[in-house]
Amino acid sequence: MLLKKQIDKLEFIEVMQDIGLANSSYRYKDCAVIYEDKLSFRMGDDAQYDDDEYFYLPKTLVGLELLFKGLVICERDFDWSGGSVASNIKIMQIIRRRSKSPVAMRNLDKLIKWTFINKGRNSYTPFGGRKYSNVGSIAELDRIEETDRRNAINHRELEKMQMQAAEATRKLEQELIKKRDEERKIKNAERFKIFQQQIKQFQAQTDADKLNDLLSNRITFPINLLPECEWLTIIRNRNLEAKDLNKLIKLIPKNTTREIKQIKRFLQILRTPKLI
Repeated sequence: MLLKKQIDKLEFIEVMQDIGLANSSYRYKDCAVIYEDKLSFRMGDDAQYDDDEYFYLPKTLVGLELLFKGLVICERDFDWSGGSVASNIKIMQIIRRRSKSPVAMRNLDKLIKWTFINKGRNSYTPFGGRKYSNVGSIAELDRIEETDRRNAINHRELEKMQMQAAEATRKLEQELIKKRDEERKIKNAERFKIFQQQIKQFQAQTDADKLNDLLSNRITFPINLLPECEWLTIIRNRNLEAKDLNKLIKLIPKNTTREIKQIKRFLQILRTPKLI
């Protein structure tokens, strides 16, 4: 049978229905115009979108089934390369959605069996997934879909449990961090009290003993806690030698207060004229 070089979608659908009715594409074997799928669908399962966008499709189940059969036969005979987006997949979605009565369900079961027998090499035909490639009845399809549903539910439950476990772990970690911070604060406060007592003991000494403790590095508290007044007393000592000043300068760490850094600079200034 000869066709025009270009046909629209409605004409293409009529040809597919004719092939589906005849259960053969033989009459169109020399028609290049149907050597490829002319229909283009957005894959998905949105009933309202399908009804609005694909208004040109047959309204009856019989018309849809003939269209579906023609698409499957042509995919097989003309080796269409539709893959997971082959047009017959969308038509099968619509047929399944509209098959509600017992008679329609029996016809759907027959159509699925017919597809299993007559389809070509596309393993995605007619349900859009390779795992359905050997399905030959509604019962088989329902078993696979029910398994998928159970697996999906189990997967969601597992994800929920994992999220809950992760949340519990996060809260526990936060509580441990908070507890360690509180313990550290308490420990630091206790240490600070001890350092204050040690500083008082240090200050109770004579200036000579204080200086001797510093030069001998016998102090038991952090040098940063040494009151500024004690440093000023040291700076006023006119008997300090360059080696003593060097020892005092080394006692002061890089990370200290602005006041102590200023005292360090004073010590460096005092040391300069005494270098040999």
